[in-house]
Amino acid sequence: MRRSCLFAALLISSLLVVPSYAADAGTSASNLSESTTPQHTAPVQTIEEGSKVEVMWEFDPYYSDVGVNIPLTEKPIPTIRSTSEPVIYSELIQGSLIPRYMLVEASVYPMPLLGTYLNASQPEFYQKGRVGQSTINIIESATAGFQEPWAVSAFFGNIAKIVRPGEKRVGSNVGYTGYLLSAGSKHIKSNELIDDHWLEVEWKIKGKVDYPDEKLGWSFRFGGKFHDNKNISDVLYVNLFRSNLNARFPFLSWISNSTLDVKLHFSETNVHLVRQEYIVGKKYPKVGWSYTPTLDVGVIWSSPEEYLGILRTTNANTLTLVFRPSVEF
Repeated sequence: MRRSCLFAALLISSLLVVPSYAADAGTSASNLSESTTPQHTAPVQTIEEGSKVEVMWEFDPYYSDVGVNIPLTEKPIPTIRSTSEPVIYSELIQGSLIPRYMLVEASVYPMPLLGTYLNASQPEFYQKGRVGQSTINIIESATAGFQEPWAVSAFFGNIAKIVRPGEKRVGSNVGYTGYLLSAGSKHIKSNELIDDHWLEVEWKIKGKVDYPDEKLGWSFRFGGKFHDNKNISDVLYVNLFRSNLNARFPFLSWISNSTLDVKLHFSETNVHLVRQEYIVGKKYPKVGWSYTPTLDVGVIWSSPEEYLGILRTTNANTLTLVFRPSVEF
């Protein structure tokens, strides 16, 4: 555990360096953007009111959370007026070395929790989800992808409101860049709850834009996850996530109404790849609907090195199918 704590400290130090470099790169990108069309290049602007404590929440079958945004300075929350993703990302990264906001959050993952409940309390019903004689279980496929049932976290970084040029409504369109510390006391393996006090430290850029005709969400992050349970390998990871919904595009527009989620986990001990997640999704919007049917499919590859001791139940690589039909409001 001492080795993991030392490594976590080194990781935090390295995370402090990246935003400084990225901020310099972002400044160059911002300067270059001044030659493009105005609707994509408006600089960060501050809103009139000063900083204040805000309560923010999000409800979803797979990820629900409530958080409190606490300003650490008297500076107002800036506003990015742009529709260009590269401009939004670069503006968020600039100045993220020194945190100006703290966000305390509690999150719970309903579908993964449901999967663990059915597996533990309704084993006969759970086994009915098995497809023939294969190893595929529809219930596991619908609840896979989360290795913990809940978490508490503290974010330290910068926050910005995001507004389309000409849009009067600011709403809850927010972007975050900074450092995140998360912790929990349970681990999920094949829909089984395992006792494990874990700590996660990462640097991330995350945000969402929510308008009546368009929704955009993204999360780019890297960090490390360290476990008190010695039968679970400590890992370093990188995660890229992007989700877009635009009712103005054609029904079969895959690029515009899609989701991409890629996660790679590497063993902290030998940097071997121990887990890969590849999930793609399609959204089916229709003008006038207040909801959008969605479908995510993918695969999770796991190496036997992901677990040790009594939790290593196989010496072969395993594949888990991901199948998530849902509705987005």
